[in-house]
Amino acid sequence: MTADSRACRTGSERYAYVIVGGGTAGCVVAARLVEARAGRVLLLEAGGGYRSFLDVPLAGMKFGRRYSWPWVTEPQQGLGGRRIALPLGRVLGGGSSINAMIYCRGGASSYERWRAEGLDGWGFEDLLPFYRRLERREGGASALHGGDGPVAVSRPRHVAAFSESFLEGCLQAGLAANVDFNGEVQEGAGLFDVTQDAGRRVSAAAAYLGYHRSNPALTIRHETLVTRLIVEGGRAVGVEYVKGGRVSRAFAEAEVILSGGAVGSPHLLLLSGIGPAGDLERASIEVLVDLPGVGRNLHDHPRVPVLFKSDRVSPGARRHWIPATLTYLARRQGVLASNCCEAGAFLRSDSALDAPDLQIVTHFQSALAAGAVDIEICFHRPASRGRLSLRSADPQAAPLIDPAYLSHPADILPLVRGIEAVRRIASTPALRAFPLRGELLPGRHVRAPQDVERYLRSHVDTCYHPVGTCRMGTGSESVVDSQLRVRGLEALRVVDASVIPTIVNGNTAAPTYLIAEKGADLILGRTLT
Repeated sequence: MTADSRACRTGSERYAYVIVGGGTAGCVVAARLVEARAGRVLLLEAGGGYRSFLDVPLAGMKFGRRYSWPWVTEPQQGLGGRRIALPLGRVLGGGSSINAMIYCRGGASSYERWRAEGLDGWGFEDLLPFYRRLERREGGASALHGGDGPVAVSRPRHVAAFSESFLEGCLQAGLAANVDFNGEVQEGAGLFDVTQDAGRRVSAAAAYLGYHRSNPALTIRHETLVTRLIVEGGRAVGVEYVKGGRVSRAFAEAEVILSGGAVGSPHLLLLSGIGPAGDLERASIEVLVDLPGVGRNLHDHPRVPVLFKSDRVSPGARRHWIPATLTYLARRQGVLASNCCEAGAFLRSDSALDAPDLQIVTHFQSALAAGAVDIEICFHRPASRGRLSLRSADPQAAPLIDPAYLSHPADILPLVRGIEAVRRIASTPALRAFPLRGELLPGRHVRAPQDVERYLRSHVDTCYHPVGTCRMGTGSESVVDSQLRVRGLEALRVVDASVIPTIVNGNTAAPTYLIAEKGADLILGRTLT
């Protein structure tokens, strides 16, 4: 913070709760606190307000990077020194406003691993009521699904020819059909559920805040960068923030809640003097709480593409835009309603595993228009762990982000087997007839284990699912306890994907909604049974 900005201080404000981060989790928590009449709530978002054109699924994905942080990782030693772009949402609604809308909880075993780590109340049976509360599933409620929650969950309104051929090829390759990846069984091939309502994106901003925008108990500030927490006597009492070049303070009578995600939340803790003492001292930041786990345990789902040549033109190609637009405006259907990742499969890289650890996702938007189809492999049980740390004490400086992709040798073989699985599917009659006309990447000549590993290290990137940097747990490396309270301080919680101790076998949007729903109940001191 500069001397000039300090000179622009304005008066302070008082609320019951101050929430830092208006992404998926922040929107949920703000709405639930307002509904409970828990007092005045301030929601601070670094990005802008939600834009209506993001409701159009394909448009939101195409232009989403305009509404994201320009994060880039440190050079990844396991990826030949490459830096990986990590554009996370910087807009009200966060990732839910710009992501691919896949709604996938991850199998029950993911949450049982959390409970096995000593996190009582975080097993699948404990969490299922929260999932049912948040879901408004097409087709109505059931024992495993909710029917009247705020988040619309539906089947895709557009299914591309490539998606259909892929699913037929999966069956021919021996995979089972699966009509519900969020059902009792995750394994198999099928269409992904999406967070859409009648062909429109449903973001957390729309789902949770739509009914509360005019409520005097809720104040939302956009384009607002929180620079540090205010701590007095071991208690978080407020935040300092910059908006329009002016520095202000907001105080919380009850609690301060961090919902900045796996990058934003640990970054703010470190800037505020809460984290590993050595790291803070090197950045010339006074140590308020020596909390070694802040920024540690960073991990993500690595992904790798397998590309095949095809002479079919993408339904999202430019020459189709006019008829596609007319179809969408008339019926909210067609390719503009697509999330581009319509079909996929979950499978095990080793038959001895208790649950799938690989996800295969079709992707037609970018590659197919250039004469290729893209089938991506995501690995869901990475052993690699990285860290987030400070670049400097300047709040506007990007943090150092090092996910350490493929730093652990155990992450290689599952991805190799994922490539083998995609090749088997691609060789089926259904995909030969699509037609696929040869493998572009890695290429048919890339077969030897050392050559495939070389390909992985040169092409693996991110699924945009970073988690774990404010780990929930019971050990010395944990940052928050099972109540999401930051260790060593009072009146401070973290409620977002950064608390995930071990990443789930699925996309992380649904678990983020879940954590926020449960987090709101923990803040309010109530129990959902």
